[in-house]
Amino acid sequence: MNKIFFILACVILSDFCCAQEDYSKDWMRNGREYNSNNGSFIDVTKKILYKKNISYLLRGRYPDYNSKNEIIPLYGLLGDEFNKIEFVFSEVRKSEKQNSLYKLKGKTKCNGNINDFTGEVIFNKATASISEKSEPSAKVTITGTYKLIENTSGRESGIYVGQLKIILFTQNIYDSDVLFDMDMTYEDGAVRGFVGVKKSYKKNTSQSCIWGFTRFPHKYAKKFDIGDGEQVINLKYAKSWFSYSDAKWDSIVNEKYKNFYLHSTNKDKGIHTSNEGYIKPEDVTWYKLNSINIEKAVIQQLQLKATKVEVKLQKQLSNNETLVILGEVEGAIFDADDYRLTSHIVIVNSVTGKIKNYFSENSKGSGWISNVEFIDDILIDSKKYELSEGRLTFGIITSFKTSSQSNPYRSTYLSLYTKEGNKLNKVLDNIVLDRYSGEATVNINVCHSNIKTEKNELVVRKSVTNGYHDILVKKRQCNLISEINSKGDCNQIEKGCEKKVVILKYNTEEYK
Repeated sequence: MNKIFFILACVILSDFCCAQEDYSKDWMRNGREYNSNNGSFIDVTKKILYKKNISYLLRGRYPDYNSKNEIIPLYGLLGDEFNKIEFVFSEVRKSEKQNSLYKLKGKTKCNGNINDFTGEVIFNKATASISEKSEPSAKVTITGTYKLIENTSGRESGIYVGQLKIILFTQNIYDSDVLFDMDMTYEDGAVRGFVGVKKSYKKNTSQSCIWGFTRFPHKYAKKFDIGDGEQVINLKYAKSWFSYSDAKWDSIVNEKYKNFYLHSTNKDKGIHTSNEGYIKPEDVTWYKLNSINIEKAVIQQLQLKATKVEVKLQKQLSNNETLVILGEVEGAIFDADDYRLTSHIVIVNSVTGKIKNYFSENSKGSGWISNVEFIDDILIDSKKYELSEGRLTFGIITSFKTSSQSNPYRSTYLSLYTKEGNKLNKVLDNIVLDRYSGEATVNINVCHSNIKTEKNELVVRKSVTNGYHDILVKKRQCNLISEINSKGDCNQIEKGCEKKVVILKYNTEEYK
């Protein structure tokens, strides 16, 4: 009865059930094989798997796609939403005791989470398909199993298990040392194809995963891949696969951006993977992150004294760039109650730590002055600001407050910066996000306070001035007055609230 119920449930919820199914064994059974009268198969397991070290086949190197012959991550689909997942094997080592066993180390990336893994691949069989015995050229299919174990402390980490299939071509299968053509693709592009499941550590769930190079077996990703021939990513799932701004994404979806291949069917639109940004991503180096101490590298390049750096912030901006914010104490002595900071704002190469962009201000320019109104916090704004097409924009928020109860004060300011070439420009200087100030009587027998509040919301408009979008500032100012209510309690009530709107325009140097 339970089995019948499960089958009916899967029929009704077929999308969910199928998405989480392990297709790996089915994929192994349904490999393409030629069965012509002129063709034949020969078992080359001993010749290829036992005698050769084929660890290089697991490295993502494709000379035709990358002139520098650098590693290109293997891409994949995870779960019923086809989330993008990437794999890099940083170390592949053949076992000395077992010919077909390879020990692995590497990194995965999914939903912004980068996790280390260790694992193994066991190759089981190698078969060569040749058109005639007299011809030495052949298609070689190598099959096996894989298991990748992510670090248990990582976010959304787990274990990947399944089957792998590598399909390559060789000009001479009878050569004593068989060489493969690394640039030819086969079986939906699955030259290195991995199909299986990811078992989560914390959630105790499994998600189907399909990954490889340039294309995935269409049979198991029909909703994701809407095209024939080369892969076409359904627009519903494509956004997370490309690092585009919201403005560029809107132009692609609405077919305003003509230099991009949009493929349409009678039901769906998709992005064609002939776009070189899919196969040749821009300087993919995320799998090398944390190989150096970025903060230390920046301090050394700027020739700062580490003991005088009190503010240290980092944020990964892209696969190869990291934003670093440092606050350097001005003067000889650091006083926790009274100090000034020079700001050092840097964008560095995430792998080498080399500074690419730099901006600095003393405390008078940055406003990083702590005395009666002391600095409560400095942080990098998580909100995205699309101020100018093609220009990276980020914000820094600075908060101040006092410890006085009779004259309370809190304020938060936002400054915006843009990257242009090798420069960083401060385009918006310390605009108020919120402010709370006034006076209050600190006495349980007296109900009195008069506080002025201000809250501002920034909205980026479509209108453009001097290459930058205008900014709409929604201002709300109120008075907080303490009054005794009908129950005899002392409550603060908003009175005299005013709303107004201000438009900020870029004057080629900053917003005014």
